[in-house]
This record gives sequence, C-alpha cells and structure tokens, in this order.
Amino acid sequence: MRGISTLITFLLSCALYAQTDSLLHEVRITAQRRLSETGVQRTTLDTTILHQNVSLSMSDVLTQHSSLFIKSYGRATESTAEFRGTSPSHTQVLWNGLKINSPMLGTVDFSTIPSYFVDEANLLHGASSLTLTGGGLGGAVDLCTQPVRKRGWGVQYIQGIGSYDTYDQFLRLTYGGQCWTSSTRVVYATSNNRFHYTNYDKKIDERDDAGNIIRSYHPRELNRSGYFHDFHALQEFSLRPASIPGALATAAVWFTHSLRGLPFLSVDYRDDSDFRNEQLQDAVRSVISWQQPLGSSASLDARAGYTYQSIAYDYATKSHTPSSSSSTPVDGASSAVSSPSFTTITDSHTYSQQAYLQGKIDYSPAANWLLTANLSLTYNHVRSRDQSPFHIGDNYNEGRLESSLSLSAKYRPTSRLALSAILREELYRRDFVPLIPALFGEYTLLTTATHSGRTAGLYLKASIARNYRYPTMDDLYFKPGGNPDLRPERGFTYDGGLEGHLQLPLGRRDLSLVIRGNLSAFDSYITDWILWTPNAKGYWQPSNLKKVHNYGTELSLTSELHLPHDWHFALTANYAYTPSLNQSEDLDAADASYGKQLVYVPLHSANLSARLRWRTWGLAYQWYSYSERFTTTSNEVGYITGRLKPYYMSDLTFEKQFRWRRFQASIKAAIYNLFDSEYVTVLSRPMAGRHFEIFLEICPL
Repeated sequence: MRGISTLITFLLSCALYAQTDSLLHEVRITAQRRLSETGVQRTTLDTTILHQNVSLSMSDVLTQHSSLFIKSYGRATESTAEFRGTSPSHTQVLWNGLKINSPMLGTVDFSTIPSYFVDEANLLHGASSLTLTGGGLGGAVDLCTQPVRKRGWGVQYIQGIGSYDTYDQFLRLTYGGQCWTSSTRVVYATSNNRFHYTNYDKKIDERDDAGNIIRSYHPRELNRSGYFHDFHALQEFSLRPASIPGALATAAVWFTHSLRGLPFLSVDYRDDSDFRNEQLQDAVRSVISWQQPLGSSASLDARAGYTYQSIAYDYATKSHTPSSSSSTPVDGASSAVSSPSFTTITDSHTYSQQAYLQGKIDYSPAANWLLTANLSLTYNHVRSRDQSPFHIGDNYNEGRLESSLSLSAKYRPTSRLALSAILREELYRRDFVPLIPALFGEYTLLTTATHSGRTAGLYLKASIARNYRYPTMDDLYFKPGGNPDLRPERGFTYDGGLEGHLQLPLGRRDLSLVIRGNLSAFDSYITDWILWTPNAKGYWQPSNLKKVHNYGTELSLTSELHLPHDWHFALTANYAYTPSLNQSEDLDAADASYGKQLVYVPLHSANLSARLRWRTWGLAYQWYSYSERFTTTSNEVGYITGRLKPYYMSDLTFEKQFRWRRFQASIKAAIYNLFDSEYVTVLSRPMAGRHFEIFLEICPL
C-alpha cells in the first residue's frame, strides 16, 4: 500500500508541477480525450513489446508485461490467463474482433499464439470488457493485426537456435501499395524439450550394507515426452477503394498445425518408451471486415468470421504380446518372442466450428455525443468422440446459437466530465440472460500543454457493471457429467482509479522524459460460479456452487527517457494485488474452504521490463514474480504439496544491428531464467532452468 500511495503522490505532484510551469509562462492548451475511451481501464502492448523477442508466445508476453497471472503447465504446454483472480474461462479473448475462446472449455491456450502474429494487444480490465463483449467476468484480451504501412515490397527472415534442440524460423513477406496491401507471416518452431531439473517430488535413499540410510537426495531428471512441432501461417490483405473515401476492407486467415507430446509429471515413475501421450491440433481462423464512414457523423464496421478446430488426444501404453517364431530350436520345441504393441487407453477427437457475423454503427450527432449499436451472431457446433476400446462413439454432438446486442451512449456534459452507459442483451440456446447494464465516468482533474513541449494530464475513472457468462458446451453436454440445468455465472464489479501522463523536455531537443501511470482498485462479486465436483455415482459433474469475492488493486507505470547521443531508455512496471476468496457455504463437514484464497491464484504478482538502446546496440531485462499459490481449497500448508513457493524470474537479451549494402541484419542473444531459478506454476509440472537462444534477422533496406 505504501507503493500505491507513493504513485498517487507522484501523479499529483507531476500534474501540479506541469500546471505551475504553464501558469508561469501564461500559456495553457487543453485537449479532450476520446469519448470512446470514457472510463475504460485498458493496458496496451504495442508492437515493440510484442516483437521484442519473437520466439515468445503470447503467454510469455503477458507474463512479462501485464498484471495477468499465466497458469502454465510447462514450456510449450497449455497456458491460460487468470484475470483479476478469476478462472481462465472468465477471460474473453478476441482476434481481430472474432472471439477465439474454445466453445468446449471456454478457455484459450496462449502458448499456441505466436507474438509474431500480433501487432497490438489490449487488455480490458473488469467492466471495461463489456465495451467489446460479454462474459469477461475478469476481463478481456483483444489481439489485433494491422495493415502494412510501408510502401513497396518487404522481406524479413529470422532464424533462432536454442537450448534443448530448439529451432525457430520466422518469415514475413509484405507489399504495400497505394490501394492495397498484403502480408504473409510464417512461424515454425520445433524442440525435443528435454531439459534437466531437480525433482523435489522424489527422494532417493542410499543405504549401507546393514540397510541403514546414510544419505538422501532429490534426483536430477529429464523432462520427458515434452517435444513440440508448431507451424503457423497468417495471410492478410487490405484494400482501400479509391471510389469510397475512408473505406477499408481487410481479410485475414490464420492456420495452425501443432503436434505436442505431453510431458511427464514429476511424480511419474514410468519409462518414456512405455507409452505414447500426445496431442495434435489443427485450426483455421478467418475474418473479413469492412469499415466505412457514413457521412461526416457516422461510421460502419461489419465483420464476418469462421473458425474450424480439430484436436486429437492419443494416450496409449506399450505391452508385449507373444508371437510364434519362425525358427525351431534344437530340441524341437516351439519358441515364442515378445513383440511390442500399443494398447489405446484414450483416443479422443474433438471438432468445433464457429460462424460469426457482427455489425456496428457509431453515430455522433454532436461533438459531445457518441452513440453506438452493436449486433453479433455466433453459431458454435462441437462434436466430441472417443474411439478407444473403452468408449467408442460420440461423447456429444451439439450446436447452439449465441447472439448479443449492445447499445451505448457516451456524453460529455462539460469539458472535464464524460459519462458512458452500456446496455447489453445476450441469448444462448433459447435462453436470454438478464439485461447487462454498465456505467462509466471519467473526470479530468488536469490537462495542460505548453509551447515549450511540456504536457501533463490526470484523470479520475470509475465504473460499475453487471456481467454474465453462460456455461460452456462441456459444462452442458459432456458425457458423463454434463448438466443442462446450469445457470449462467453472474458478476457485479466496481472499478475506480487514476490515470496520468507527463512529458518533460529537459532543456535540449534531444533530451526528454515521458511518464505514464495507472492505478486502479476493483471490487467484484461472482455468484453461481460453476464448479466440477465428484458425485455419488463416481464421476465429476458441474454445478452452480461457488460464490467468490474478488477485490484488489492494479498498478502500471511506463517511462521513456531520450538522452543525447542517441541513447534511449524505457521502463515498464506492473503490480497486482488480487485476493480472490471463496464465500460459498461448506459442501460438507470436511469442507474448510470458506474465506480462503482460490487455488492457483497468487495474492501478489509483479513484473518489470527495462530496455536500453544506443544506436545499433540494445539491451533488455525482464523480471517477474508471483507470490505463493495454494493447491487445495482449504489453503492447507501442512504437507509439501499444499502450496507452491513464490518465485522470481529474470530474462536478459542483447542485440546488435548491422547494415551491409542494401541489407540490414541483427544478432540477438537471449538468456531465459537468468539465475537458474527452480520453480513450478502448476503442481508436479517441471519448468526449465537457465537456457539460451540466438537469433539472426535479415531484411533488405
């Protein structure tokens, strides 16, 4: 709390300093903020951050540069985002306006999203997610690509070679014309991913001849069956027709093919040659859009999208079956040899399709009014089946229509005050959720600009909203266990905070400082939280059981310092304090979860990124930290697996750029887990220690 009060003091002091300076010069220029951003709590990750290290997935980028907690099962394995202490299904994810949450589970695996394919990422916290979509009880992540801006042809190739036989290839071909542009991006990453780690879940005892223990130690083991082969291709086109001024048509198609072995748990004693455990995923996501001004006061944004995803999971154990030998022994008896074969335990296949239509109209009848109507229709269909001998046939084969209509009005009654109201109505299956209202307010405490280049702004934001998230297809239809009588999860959120910025020229044209800060507090209540629990019949079933109270604070600070002689320094820091407490009634006499922190939700999370650049040299350092996480609903710490220890991570990258005739090249060296920390984010899932990767980038000037 001391750091939070310090930031408030800092923001107020900077704003007051800027105001005083402007009065001394008797010059003040005020500027109004965009009405569309009224009261919105937003974190933006630009291209510089996203492409700082192209080998990172979006799970790595969000870990290093946001207040989200990324729950990762290991290197290149499932990674989901927990926004403000909620579950991964409470974070809605959009790509170019298309929601890409799995209709089966409601989650998104961020490890399968290359940061190289994202040009801008916006994190909308809490109630602010309602400006895009419903269902984001924690928030929303909006991923966007941008049309090519550079004229002519462009080529970029990056080759990465790293530890554990890791090879990353990146290729981008672009063309920018007067009316149309094209961009082709390809990523191929492969690794055997066999790293050593100390297994603290096992202990080996050494004994003397009398059987007495003389030494005990934790063994060093290999991460086995963690290989991966990921291929991604993204094709984009944009067109600006000369006959329709201001219009823009875009199309994007993203293809993914991923084969991943699922690594051993640290408590597994099997040999990696005794079984096969892997997942194959193919996905196609496509979006087309049309944006056009309608006169001088209105605009149209229409989109259509289609997604197809196939996921196959194969788990089989190896057995040895006797077979007759063609040879005959000397004694005349028949012989048999053992030939290995696999026995399929699970052979599941899931196919999902999504068709999407959206239309949005913005209308501004006056300079201080902005009205928006947004209608979207989505049809999801899922077919889930298991072809193993233990369960042959369809698990379920279901489809449902979802629709959403939102109306919003934004109004600025005075130059300092702006208000916004949103009403959203949603339909899933044949059920309407109750009306979803949201109110936003923003008050400008100070905004100043001087002719000397000094600017400052300080804004007070607040919002209150209701939200709903309806059950996933698995929640409703999975066999056995699906519960078609589930109610939507309900949330109610209060937000408030300060946002400020300050730009200071420091006496010379090549010397300046830019600082941006954001401090927010939130209070959220979620009821009818869907929880899967074992029932009397021996299988798991979802029910509306939990009531959860989430509250806390989020803090972000960004600064850039431009120095003489081409020096540039940038610093970004984020911190989140997120108590997420279960307030449900005890399920039985042994239930001790009331008032306890939800499992795997850290109370404290923080990260810091520092970048220093001088001419053609670059140095970047990333640090991030999470407090302890509990693995049981009772937060029991009496045994070793009851909690996961806090950990601190550091990454370091060096870069040097070169120019040779008509080509530009760069060499980058990255050190991950710089101090070789031993940690896990999920129980019994080993994580890699210190490892390295070198990148060579080549592109024509």
